[in-house]
Amino acid sequence: MAIPLKYNVRSLLVRRVSTAMTGGGIALVVCVFVIVMALVAGLNSAISDTGDPDNLIVLRKGATTETYSAIQLDQFDAMKFLPQIRREASGEVDASPELPVQALMERTGGGRDNIVVRGVLPIALKVHPKVKIIEGRMFNPSVNEVVVGKGLQGHYANMQLGSTLRFGRGNWKVVGIMAADGGSFESEVWGDIHNVQDDAQRGAYYADVRLKLAPGADNAALIRRLADDPRINLQAETEADYYKDQAVVANQMRVLGMIVAVIMAVGAIFGAMNTMYAAVSSRTTEIGTLRALGFAPIAVMTSFLLESLVLAVAAGVVGILLAMPINGLSTTFGNFVTFSTLAFSFRVTFAIVIEAMIFAAVMGMVGGWLPARQAMKMPVVDALRSV
Repeated sequence: MAIPLKYNVRSLLVRRVSTAMTGGGIALVVCVFVIVMALVAGLNSAISDTGDPDNLIVLRKGATTETYSAIQLDQFDAMKFLPQIRREASGEVDASPELPVQALMERTGGGRDNIVVRGVLPIALKVHPKVKIIEGRMFNPSVNEVVVGKGLQGHYANMQLGSTLRFGRGNWKVVGIMAADGGSFESEVWGDIHNVQDDAQRGAYYADVRLKLAPGADNAALIRRLADDPRINLQAETEADYYKDQAVVANQMRVLGMIVAVIMAVGAIFGAMNTMYAAVSSRTTEIGTLRALGFAPIAVMTSFLLESLVLAVAAGVVGILLAMPINGLSTTFGNFVTFSTLAFSFRVTFAIVIEAMIFAAVMGMVGGWLPARQAMKMPVVDALRSV
């Protein structure tokens, strides 16, 4: 016969101080775990959600990022008429040459960060369907006009509609605000590619080209064609694969966060263990009485494990609630892969909540295991002798 759970709950309520201190330690660990995982989820989403499944990114052979790539104009002219590339009803080819450069922007609280200024043509909005102008309009070609990502607003100066940005060798009027479903384009400034070329003195070349695949096109065949055609001789991959590689920083943050959480969890486990040992010691007579009433040793052990589990799960809920205000909070992060700043929002997902609850339960079970075994092995006579 199992010992009623209410017995364990009442025991926790009787030992309010030790229960609160142990629960507070577990709640703190869970809170830190949720915050770190929410940071990783937001960062990973901002990077990986940027890619479009129907897009290829074309780079110089051997280049790992846009920063280290260069594509000549004749290479672009040779590729844009390949049949696998989608065309608009007007006949315009959905091929977007792009030139991302880095510019120092002033933070609202002081200091400056590297922000990506991406030179594009108007066709970029067709190739990147997630990018939408939510305020103002698209920039006019051949003039110093830009649109800025909404993720930069609030973090950097002069990012409002109608403001004037100063970077490079000129002044740039903000004529639009763009959103990109939370992707990394929301951390960029877009302007006319020819203006960006002139301002950065980069010469007449592009860093990369984004291609929108035609319906039913064989992307593997197109990738081989781009590499094997002597007029082109470039490497290509899907945007999904490209941004998966760029998400290495998020994966490293996840590993670092798990290490920190495990180190803190060890301390919380010892706290739970001490609390449960104290509970076993102070309830020797109760244990003996339960055994005398006919409860089996395994029932006593299960009861104390459940008590530790209830404490940990309740503390886990508190920890999650303490971390919830971080959800949706916007911040910036220096991406060492692209050497630029990425704006993103913390994301507390349902999966993170479940992981946090499992994490708390594991701490409770590990912390309660040895004290529960001690309670199970306690001889009935010795336990009753302490009355």
